[in-house]
Amino acid sequence: MYENFTDVNGIFAANPHIVDNPQSIKKMTYREMRELSYAGFSVFHDEALIPVIQGQIPINVKNTHEPDQPGTIIVPEKDFVPDNIITGVTSQKHFSALYLHKYLLNKEAGFTLRILQILYKHNVPYEHMPSGIDDITIIFNNDFLNDQLIDQICNEIQATINPDQLEWIDDYAIIMVVGEGMKKYHVVSRQILDSLGDHDISPRMINQGASQISMMIGTKKEKADEAVKIIYHQFFAKEENHG
Repeated sequence: MYENFTDVNGIFAANPHIVDNPQSIKKMTYREMRELSYAGFSVFHDEALIPVIQGQIPINVKNTHEPDQPGTIIVPEKDFVPDNIITGVTSQKHFSALYLHKYLLNKEAGFTLRILQILYKHNVPYEHMPSGIDDITIIFNNDFLNDQLIDQICNEIQATINPDQLEWIDDYAIIMVVGEGMKKYHVVSRQILDSLGDHDISPRMINQGASQISMMIGTKKEKADEAVKIIYHQFFAKEENHG
């Protein structure tokens, strides 16, 4: 067991600055922690997990000032049985997106490659690239961008790709909903989207990985905190009422 001491009593199911008195997570998996730390859980950086993941060593996140508190245990997937559908929900607001639309894009060989070559030339990594038949959205971490770089990338893509529409979106946040229990409940995505729709939050992007333990939702920055609250209370309110 590897003990990681922080200034909190374990890991919460949501950011306490957004959700009042969120539940503490008793046990979670490496990959749940990886997904959540990517999008805002700041107990430690996801790179810090690599040695213990490779060694399949459980991690106990505890409070330096209250070491007798049980904290949160992080374990390999093979040692985990989920108690809840959702383990945690978090958000991050430091993203931007480039939206491209071109008719018959899916029939044009090398389209994505040419975009990636432009990004590689400017040493700009991308976070995600969800796509449709005629459009593609490239999501960036703002830490790697500046106004001059954005102009250069957009101009080169316009000249090289000649899309029918090119739009840079500054106002972009990502919500991550994570839980090993999501694999067994195929209606989770619909429930989340219905709840957001009931509160007039229209996702700009929806992406669910093949592992089926996480759902990524793109929203306007001003809607991010509200979305986290809605999703948290949807899946944790019943437990709190019965707790």
